[in-house]
This record gives sequence, structure tokens and C-alpha cells, in this order.
Amino acid sequence: MVALVWNIEIAPDRSEAFEGFYGADGQWTALSRKSRSFLGSSFLKDLGRPERYLLIEYWSEMLVYERHLTDFDSELHLLEAVRDQFVVHMEAVGVFSALDVPDRVGPTWSRRSG
Repeated sequence: MVALVWNIEIAPDRSEAFEGFYGADGQWTALSRKSRSFLGSSFLKDLGRPERYLLIEYWSEMLVYERHLTDFDSELHLLEAVRDQFVVHMEAVGVFSALDVPDRVGPTWSRRSG
């Protein structure tokens, strides 16, 4: 399992839009779920700087993640345009190997509500 980590800074007063967009029921997550390799995502909000987040996406394999980017290129570009309405800066922190992950069918925070 790999974890892709992003450092994101959002515009002031855009937390609700950002969290909804990347949340379990958000547009970005809905598109990612179209790939069987997507295991879920989570994000962390900086307590000292509320406009700063870390986004972590979990994928079973890097190769399948890269295929996801190719297969859904046009949809990703449309969602990136939506994201640009509230994200000021976004940078990749890195790709990490997820260690000692509990057995489950994807992280619980990635499951849809209801």
C-alpha cells in the first residue's frame, strides 16, 4: 500500500468547501472510488494555521494510481478547476509506504455516509 501526501493551503474562509470536496462524500473521493486500487483518504487540519491541510490518499499500488490518472484525465482536469476555487497552494510531500496497516476493506474514514 502506498500513501500519497499533499500539503495544501486554502483561501481564507474556504474550509467547508475544501473539506466537502475531499471528504468521504466529496467529488474528488467519488472519482477516486472508480478505481479498485483506491483505499481511501484522510486529511489533517493544522491547528496553528487553519488554512493549511495535509491530504493523504491511500492506494494499493502506485502503478494502478498512475493508471487512474490516465484513465480519468479529463474528469480530473474538471475537478482540478473546481479545486482551484479554494486552494491557494498545493505541493506533493511525497509517496510513502504504509506500514502496519490494520486489516480492513479500506480506511473507515473513506466510506460514504449513510
